[in-house]
Amino acid sequence: MLRESSQTHEQSINLNAIMQGGDAGGIEHATTLTAFAEAIVQRQPGVIEKARNDLIRVAGDEVMIDTAGVASNFERMVRIADSTGIIVGPLDAATEALQQTLGIDQFDY
Repeated sequence: MLRESSQTHEQSINLNAIMQGGDAGGIEHATTLTAFAEAIVQRQPGVIEKARNDLIRVAGDEVMIDTAGVASNFERMVRIADSTGIIVGPLDAATEALQQTLGIDQFDY
């Protein structure tokens, strides 16, 4: 989705930055945004609250709300896909080069 969105808006992105962390290719507040996203996935008590408060302090309430909304939407999409039995299947061939480049195969899905 990010790749397609960036092409639609004629923006250049470095998808490898997503896997490498750090400044994530020059995205404003990238480190704090990444910490918030990772806290949501980890679901550890206190970690989400700290990451949320850090994001509010650095970027403001509106950015935190938008970020939580995006994370929630992705969680929703995953749950729908899982519950309907959708698998990557035929897309594997279409995205094989991207998966290898990013090292996505290190994750279970």
